[in-house]
Amino acid sequence: MKTVQDRIDHLKKCANLYETNGTSPITDEEYDKEYTALKELEPDNPFFSEVGGIEEEFIYGKKVKHEVLMGSLNKSPDVEDFETWLNNTYKGRERDFISGKLSFILQYKIDGSSLSCLYKNGKLVRVLTRGDGQNGIDISENGKYVEGILPVIKCKEEIEFRGECYKDRKDFYENWAGEYKNPRNFTAGALNQKNSIITKERGLSFICYEVVRKDFASEIEKMKTIVALGFKNISSSTVTTSGSFKKICEDVKKFMDNIDRPNLPFDIDGVVAKLVQIPIAKEMGSTSEGKKPKANRAVKFLCEQKTTVLKSVEFGIGRTGNLTLVGILEPVELAGTTVSRVTLHNPKFVQEMGINIGSKLLIQKSGDIIPYVVKKIASGKKEIDIPDSCPCCSGKLEWDDNKVTLHCNNNDCPSQFQQRIEKYFKTIGVMGLGEGIITRLLQLKDKNEKYIVSSIADMYILEKHTEILSQEFGPKATQNMLNSIASIKEMSLDQLVEAMGIAKIGSMAKDVVKIAPTIQDLDYLTVEKLLTIDGFATIKAECFVDGWKKIKKDVDKILKHVSIKEKEFNSMKLSGKNICFTGSFKDPTRKEMEGMVEDNGGNLTSVGKNLAALVWDGEMNGNKIEKAKKLGLKIINQKEFMDMLK
Repeated sequence: MKTVQDRIDHLKKCANLYETNGTSPITDEEYDKEYTALKELEPDNPFFSEVGGIEEEFIYGKKVKHEVLMGSLNKSPDVEDFETWLNNTYKGRERDFISGKLSFILQYKIDGSSLSCLYKNGKLVRVLTRGDGQNGIDISENGKYVEGILPVIKCKEEIEFRGECYKDRKDFYENWAGEYKNPRNFTAGALNQKNSIITKERGLSFICYEVVRKDFASEIEKMKTIVALGFKNISSSTVTTSGSFKKICEDVKKFMDNIDRPNLPFDIDGVVAKLVQIPIAKEMGSTSEGKKPKANRAVKFLCEQKTTVLKSVEFGIGRTGNLTLVGILEPVELAGTTVSRVTLHNPKFVQEMGINIGSKLLIQKSGDIIPYVVKKIASGKKEIDIPDSCPCCSGKLEWDDNKVTLHCNNNDCPSQFQQRIEKYFKTIGVMGLGEGIITRLLQLKDKNEKYIVSSIADMYILEKHTEILSQEFGPKATQNMLNSIASIKEMSLDQLVEAMGIAKIGSMAKDVVKIAPTIQDLDYLTVEKLLTIDGFATIKAECFVDGWKKIKKDVDKILKHVSIKEKEFNSMKLSGKNICFTGSFKDPTRKEMEGMVEDNGGNLTSVGKNLAALVWDGEMNGNKIEKAKKLGLKIINQKEFMDMLK
């Protein structure tokens, strides 16, 4: 049975795939439903404080802390959910909306890349991506070439303008659609260039919707300031609404229904309802450690659906060895793009849906990006021939225990190998080794017709093949590649474990190395010991132990080129103690206190019988508090927690 953490790890994976390449093993509605269910079970899990799920990856640029958090909005999947939120959030204040004392402004929710532009003494000094809301990536050089990001403004204050960077839809579909999946991915790729001239040639635009480091009385006043300073703004496409909650929801629906989405210059995936009265919105506070304002809400569009026919199926192998199925469709226009491919997930999905070649399928786009099968409308005549051997290495495929999917157990399978390399260097922080570069690297052979890369460790001795690499990539790009690989000289043990991708444990690698703090300890780690970690089930524990044995030789080779840095603790005052937090905290924040737990030898866990203390903000009520009380666990406040460290 999957734990809450297992389910959250799965959502993190889906969010990462969605953010980086527009694919996901689950639909947008399935994601939202699971997200909501898990938030009810464990509302204070740090996952629900994340913005966008991940930090964006860029080939160049350094990570910079946002001086003012760059958050996002909580979302409603439809107007009905928005009405529920409205009644709950503004309970007892409906009369203020009826009288006009309070009102909302409705704006487009643009689907692009969020940017922050800082000005000092009227000059643009920095452009950052949103990242995780706390830290972004500095892309100032490329930002200068985005139309709508002004180099100079008539304002001497230190002020920050935030908005969305996008690619004009018409230009994208006429000139770029064959190379990129959608305008959003195109935009991210264009910002992701070392050469800013390439960014300029891609022709991106910026539209502003937010100002920070300056106080305003209302959203109307803020928009007027944005326009007066010369920024492109969405004020011409906004309406205000007040009245009864029912009327406000009717206005939201009418606004959404009347949007001519195909003829907009940018993609939108919903609308935003902002409280016009900014001082009152600030008084209401925020959730997720200040990242999501309580007063405002995004409302998403229902996805467009079309029917088409399944022509054939392509098979592949994922990083962990699972067989992947992609359906080839009769092309159909859906949400502004031509859809000809759709994920069929796994053999069990095909079986349960009763899908075969020639089936008539109802498909829709998740978030207007990811096509997926809603249901089968009619059957075809030809069965899908599921392979019993790997389509990449021809090795035998074996069913998993639940008969859901087939698995290639060949650890040297080229498809798995490529994805393991990508995972490894991404996790340890090496920039510039994307899918395209790795694909080309794995095709290169030396004069003896031997592949120059047959293990992760081979990546560290590529300088032996500089001549071959220079012929493929050019001398300068080759040197940049070698420098990037050599840039990381050491890593923590948990980072190494996570980078090797064993059993898909992700961030739980930190928990593993607490009970096995050295390489030697990992060698002798048992399933029984892993099961003492909260969130480890038997299957995952067995997979980890077996997986470590399989990759140990490669690990030994890697450690000839990088070293493991020991974890430094401030003290061991919390050694062996399991701590959990619930609620919102300030000075220090919840995230800072979680860091204190780990820095003083403690463990971050959910509520369970081995919990030393649940740290409570005194306000939050929910499952954690109730469960802790039932178990008779110690519940303390922030001051009492800080006293534990004295």
